[in-house]
Amino acid sequence: MVNEGLAKWFGLKRPNFILNPKDDAEFYARRTRVEIPSLVESLQTDLVTELPPKRLFWGPYGGGKTHTLFKLSVQLGEIIPIHPTYVECPNLSKKATFLHLYHGIMTSMGQEFVVRLFEELLEDIHLVKREELLRELEKTLSNEELSRAVASLIGADSSKKLTFWRYISGVTVSRGDLEGLGQTQGLTEAQPAKLAQLVIILGKVLKKVKNQTLVFVLDELDRLVWVSEETGSTFEDAFRKLVDPNQRDVAILMGVSVERIDRLPDVFGGEHGPVLSRIGTNNLIEIPEIDPNDADTFIKEVINYVRDPSVDISQRIKKIEPELSEKLKLDFFPFTEEAIEALKGTLRNIMTPREIEQRMTQAAGKSYLMKKPVITREMIG
Repeated sequence: MVNEGLAKWFGLKRPNFILNPKDDAEFYARRTRVEIPSLVESLQTDLVTELPPKRLFWGPYGGGKTHTLFKLSVQLGEIIPIHPTYVECPNLSKKATFLHLYHGIMTSMGQEFVVRLFEELLEDIHLVKREELLRELEKTLSNEELSRAVASLIGADSSKKLTFWRYISGVTVSRGDLEGLGQTQGLTEAQPAKLAQLVIILGKVLKKVKNQTLVFVLDELDRLVWVSEETGSTFEDAFRKLVDPNQRDVAILMGVSVERIDRLPDVFGGEHGPVLSRIGTNNLIEIPEIDPNDADTFIKEVINYVRDPSVDISQRIKKIEPELSEKLKLDFFPFTEEAIEALKGTLRNIMTPREIEQRMTQAAGKSYLMKKPVITREMIG
């Protein structure tokens, strides 16, 4: 395989420098303007005070928001019991409503997890008489309709569980199946605030049966720019409820790609609107481009992360450098120092992690195809 050859050729663990936000969440290159430890501390502070954090992370495309969100989830999970759920906002049409994002939220959690969560709640309540069970469920869930649906899971077969899942995930359910769940209507026409409340209830149940806080990472919310003003109000209504300071059962971390905070999709209602004002100015976190002073550090740490530790780079440098007109340095290998300077020169107006990683990868691929032992200045373009 060509790509396997590239990794071996340059002493790397893989044939590219592209960071996957999920798979590479443990790694995070230092950035002066993004302090992961202080962000983790602020999230932890909210959680231990039983005020699940609500944050909105914004910045340019490719600036590292998704990677930052995954990194925070990983580090937070190491010090406090949470259940992080990553939700990528689907592509939305002009007529899309909050129901479309609600589908994404439920799908990300998954049928098995959601159904089992309510089954564990029933086991925890451990009541047989239906009247007593319903009273206890209503006391816990504060939702009469959902209580009846959850009660139907007692002794349910796989078909009944699937029906329950279809109902709670907002999919169309037949009238006969709805009656079996004790419902008169499904959730396809439910008000956005009702759907948001169901999301919050899931967090309440998780906290009760597993002692974990449900952390939703709602990413790519810049796609909300496509919805119309009429249907956009459904997102605004739901977000109001989800990010309200008095909502204490679910943490909400949002990611939006915008160049400036005043260019957020209209559903957020502006910096002083009903959504952002509930989140609070201090909780609007900018993830900017790489500071030019951080570029060398970022590149070094990415190279070190991707490098194969079993390869003796020092020996390679000793063997190759006498034949080069450019300088090699351990931190930057397989790039020459001149190549690094050339790379930074091409990034003056787009100094984002994604752009840096892509250009490093392109230079490596070009150099490998030309059978160059290292990546020189002429390979940057």
